[in-house]
Amino acid sequence: MSTEAVFLIVDDETEVCNFFVYLLKKKGYRAVTASSGREAIAKLDQERFDVALVDLKLPDSNGLEILKEIKAKQPACEVIIITGYSTVKSAVEAIQLGAFDYVEKPFVDIDEMERLLERSLNVKAELEQLSLKHRVRGFVVGKNPKMISLIAAAQKIAKKNITVLIQGETGTGKEVLARYIHAESHRADRPFIAFNCGAFTETLLESELFGHEKGSFTGATSKKKGLFELAHKATLFLDEIDAASPAIQIKLLRVLESGEFFRVGGEELCKVDVRVIAATNTNLAARVEENKFREDLFYRLDVASLHIPPLRERVEDIPLFLEYFLEKESRAKEIPLKKFSPEALVVLQQHSWPGNIRELANTVTQALVLSKGPLITVDDLPARIRPAIAGPTAGSPVESPLTGGLFGLSPGLPDNSKLHDLLEQLMQTLLEKINFREGFPFEEVYQSLNRWRDRIAGEIIACALEETYGNQVKAAQLLGITPRALRYHLQKSRETK
Repeated sequence: MSTEAVFLIVDDETEVCNFFVYLLKKKGYRAVTASSGREAIAKLDQERFDVALVDLKLPDSNGLEILKEIKAKQPACEVIIITGYSTVKSAVEAIQLGAFDYVEKPFVDIDEMERLLERSLNVKAELEQLSLKHRVRGFVVGKNPKMISLIAAAQKIAKKNITVLIQGETGTGKEVLARYIHAESHRADRPFIAFNCGAFTETLLESELFGHEKGSFTGATSKKKGLFELAHKATLFLDEIDAASPAIQIKLLRVLESGEFFRVGGEELCKVDVRVIAATNTNLAARVEENKFREDLFYRLDVASLHIPPLRERVEDIPLFLEYFLEKESRAKEIPLKKFSPEALVVLQQHSWPGNIRELANTVTQALVLSKGPLITVDDLPARIRPAIAGPTAGSPVESPLTGGLFGLSPGLPDNSKLHDLLEQLMQTLLEKINFREGFPFEEVYQSLNRWRDRIAGEIIACALEETYGNQVKAAQLLGITPRALRYHLQKSRETK
């Protein structure tokens, strides 16, 4: 460790500056202080610094502006943001702008502070350690600057006991990021409990989250603990948080503020210590503006906000993801490792990926199964991928189980009258082929028709699931049924195969 390291301390509190000067001098480093943004910028023009500790709130400037100035004038200088709890959100933004880390006032753990200062002088080793952690956990970060900043922020806030809001399109990996935050947190030895708020009705959602007492409603034959109780001292991941009803939002607000709640039908106050990570694929701030989500709950969730960029904004990382999923699927299926042909790579990189990482992973799985040789070609790619480059002829339908088969319908919005006519034709054709004089096995045909019905229902649901990249809740919404009904029909269709 070089003893020539120079630190810049930017804080308008004399006590804070003196604290760091004493601490750094004791460790053999030199510290320069500035009590305002103007003074700090002047010092940047006079001397080179290894690390700068910058208060977010200065008399004449904002800490984020000073951070930008430091990165512009001295890119190699690492920046540690000094903040209070009320400005943690800004501190997270600072990390995404390039800050190394942030530390909260008052400085309670001096040993932890010293370790942070040492790490700031060993950034290369820090990055190598993080890269190793990512590989061990199967977490693909890639080279995209937005994603690198995002993971840096996630890694830093993981150690803080604060609520996190993850926003991003469907399939971007919100739960994967939440699991990473949990694994990096002080609760890593406790369970990570994931729950989808959009998969239940309001009554069931309340019972699942907060539990219920025996006899509190029809079917409540015994007392049940809710997820908040089960996640005590652990992490609770609430996906599709925007699907929670206003009544549920009120209870969520209370438990986030106080850690207290009542079970459904209960009178005993339950108190828990749970770290909540919430996620949504909608713009939650916009839903607040539309009065579709409580503003107070939004601010309680939005302590640290992370936004995952869609895959179309990370095109440079697609080959890395393809390599990762190919290796993973090949190992799982115990088959030799294959490669994508250069032409197939072009097609994959030019696809818009509306389903993001989930769609890409499913595409690799399908291509691996369809391919015959060691090279995966364009012809081995799913039909929904190929038209993006090759393009179907004008007016030609996209392939699907419903196209060119029994109904001959496009998978988008089938004409109900046409569907009715085709089923009528099917019935008439069936009746014309029956020869009652030779005997007719009615029960056998009846059972066959039931199996055929279940199979068709399964094929339709499979198309909806492909459209939503495996999201059962979204698929059920497209079909106008409940997720429970969707699972029932899926099970019935499997039983007929």
